[in-house]
Amino acid sequence: MRLVLVEWLDSYGCSSEWQTLGQCNPRPLLCRSVGWLLHDGDDCKVIVPHVVDGRESLPPQGCGDMTIPTVAILKLTDLNTTPS
Repeated sequence: MRLVLVEWLDSYGCSSEWQTLGQCNPRPLLCRSVGWLLHDGDDCKVIVPHVVDGRESLPPQGCGDMTIPTVAILKLTDLNTTPS
């Protein structure tokens, strides 16, 4: 799997109280997420930040997977996984 940085847009807001409609300040929220690219589909990407590589009789496992719609992705960057 590739280790990637995903820059993507998400919804923002959902106020918890009543407010005048003139107070609307629309904008998307820029998010950055890092993880192993588990699925690279046309409609979505799935990244997993925590993985177990299958050592010690464990099957490969992941935790914290996130599905991001491809249309929301602004940039996907491969991160260097070579030890320094």
